[in-house]
Amino acid sequence: MNMPEKHQFVVEQTDDLLPLSSERQRQRRVLAEASWRPLTLATWLLQATLVYQLSQNIQHARRGTRTLVPILFVCWQIILLATGALEEGWRFCISGKVKQRRKTRLVGDQVPFVDIIIVCCGEELDVILDTVRAACAQDYPGAQLRVLVADDGNDDLLEGSITALGKTSPCQLLYHRRPGKAGSKKGYKAGNMNSALVYADSVHTGNPVEFCAFLDCDMIVERDFLRACLGHLILEPNAGVVIVPQSFYNLPRNDPLYQSMHVHNWLDQVQHDTLDSTWETGPGVVFRRQAISNMDGFDEWVLMEDVIAGMLLNGLGWKTDYCYEQLQWGLIPDDLAAHIAQRKKWVVGTVRGAMIAAFGFHRTRMAQLSWRQRTVQVCYCIGPYVSAIHRTLLPLAFLLLMASKEPLVVSSHPIQLDRMLHIGFLIGICYRAQSMVTGYHCGYRMARRRTQGAIWLSPYLLVTIIKEFLPKCLAGLPMRFVPTGRLNSNLQERNSGLRATVWRRLIVMIIQQGLWYHLLVGTSAVSLLYRDYMSAQTHASRGDMCQHIWTHALAPGVDWLVYVDLLAPIMYALLPPIVSPRRELLEQTVVSGLETWHPAQSRRVEEWSASFWFEECPWIVAYAVCVYLRTKTCTT
Repeated sequence: MNMPEKHQFVVEQTDDLLPLSSERQRQRRVLAEASWRPLTLATWLLQATLVYQLSQNIQHARRGTRTLVPILFVCWQIILLATGALEEGWRFCISGKVKQRRKTRLVGDQVPFVDIIIVCCGEELDVILDTVRAACAQDYPGAQLRVLVADDGNDDLLEGSITALGKTSPCQLLYHRRPGKAGSKKGYKAGNMNSALVYADSVHTGNPVEFCAFLDCDMIVERDFLRACLGHLILEPNAGVVIVPQSFYNLPRNDPLYQSMHVHNWLDQVQHDTLDSTWETGPGVVFRRQAISNMDGFDEWVLMEDVIAGMLLNGLGWKTDYCYEQLQWGLIPDDLAAHIAQRKKWVVGTVRGAMIAAFGFHRTRMAQLSWRQRTVQVCYCIGPYVSAIHRTLLPLAFLLLMASKEPLVVSSHPIQLDRMLHIGFLIGICYRAQSMVTGYHCGYRMARRRTQGAIWLSPYLLVTIIKEFLPKCLAGLPMRFVPTGRLNSNLQERNSGLRATVWRRLIVMIIQQGLWYHLLVGTSAVSLLYRDYMSAQTHASRGDMCQHIWTHALAPGVDWLVYVDLLAPIMYALLPPIVSPRRELLEQTVVSGLETWHPAQSRRVEEWSASFWFEECPWIVAYAVCVYLRTKTCTT
């Protein structure tokens, strides 16, 4: 890695430590950091102890009582423990407190020349122009700023609008389209970005441009976006990119599908930054051009060029810095089908990125990773596979075990069963405590939403992963890059005036959008639970009934609540949220004669209603039933 030349730019830092928080929030975060590790280790230890107890019981059981099902149940528990450890283990690389950064700004008129490249491909004209105006209205000397709209949609109307806007823009504004058919050009978004860089260099005179920013066409940036990011890049010559959190202004109340990136922004990314392994998560980034050259531009095969770009930079010795400020506001997909398509695109990008990085062990591309960075990359690369096993295959396997009607637990003595039941109950308590501790960092409701979203999305992602490895004759059409702004369905379920009827929504979402799987698995879980309850009622004595309950449906280590989370999109289909038209979510301002639109203050925070807490009722009821059965019905 070649270090850039030093410049005489002025950068100021305040005493404010980011992310900003009150004294109470800081105390809660300190408590969370202190308690998460012992709590997680205790959970894993309890799970391992349960596996040991189950295995011992099988070994000591009489030959006539040994069946395959208890052995498979032990294997199920082992895989559950292993996948959980693989998902969360990287966080143990953090020693001490997480990193905090000072608020940083590049000040004065002596600033470097910067390109802002806005990539688009057929999105709505108004959306693109709002982003362009915000980019042109940066608090930055106009002579040192150039905005380039890179259009893969071949939109003549957009080209005319950019030409007209360029006459009043305080900075240079350019339009560029590369050859090819709209929407199907080589390399998709990454190809557009590479082409835009080549074009920008071809029309630039003077010294080479040292910095460039990339924005998606639906991301409206704050006026100090450039000064904030460049401040970090100038202070740290070995930083190749600065990443800004992605925030959204059209999130629905209660965020029922978990479309926010709040937990990722304020928990995962902060911890990644502490390990010098921040993910480059797409729009709202400022690169050092030399870093892009070192990695030979953006990979055009991976489908999602962002995270792999950050991984490659780390592997080449560059730092990826995280700016702990909300400086950009974008749009999430406004319907279920678009949300699913977006996440499927992300998982394909992860799978292909893992191949490029050789799962973090590529000899040349990952040669300069520290052991902490390599650990983060390995966990990221195996993440889709681990999640598919943990959240799709294991719940299905458990239902198959239940369908066998055989006991899951072989217990030779009531005391042993009691011990295992207590361990299982403590595991459940620890899981809930972990959710609450995570909530101290980023909000309990958001933490619960992410867990729920990962569960119901997992079946779609599993199928996508399988298709990625199948030959074309079996996989069908390959996954293509479709810009998020063009992903939509005709249900318009969040538009109160135009949404389809509830019956049409249910039919389309269940049959065409894949919710039949969630309905089938959820119904199967309820049926098996009810069947087992009725089987327990056939026993003559209360002791035999309780023995049946604790060795079948409510065996230690079992979690039926995962099937409740699986039904979240069904509830969404029945009661979708309402979101106002986009323009009503924005406020108009005028900067240097340029009309700009930014999100209203009320749209800069997540909205929650009291109805969210009704979703917590299932686990409260479940634990209450277990306690009642244990203390009142099944007492010895």
